Amino acid sequence: MRAAQLRVRATRHAIVQALLGSVFLIGAIAYALAPDKHEQASLGWMSALLALSTLDIALGLRTLARLRLRRRRARVWIAASAAWGLLSVVLVAALLRT
Repeated sequence: MRAAQLRVRATRHAIVQALLGSVFLIGAIAYALAPDKHEQASLGWMSALLALSTLDIALGLRTLARLRLRRRRARVWIAASAAWGLLSVVLVAALLRT
């Protein structure tokens, strides 16, 4: 019973991490849509928010993978996190060019 409770708690924590990563990405997008988006401070905040977003997504996916997947497929979170980071940077870069 205790093990099941710990798994549920870890799953909730992983979901919260993923949601926090999404919120950081939304913050970076908001900076990319702002009128002063090319200022040095805005670019610094966008970079920091993208890094935090990728980190939080990676931590959440790692926890979910360790809880739900078998050993040989447990490293899929690395590829998924890298894809998240790459796509978020591409999205913000595209918004900066407009």
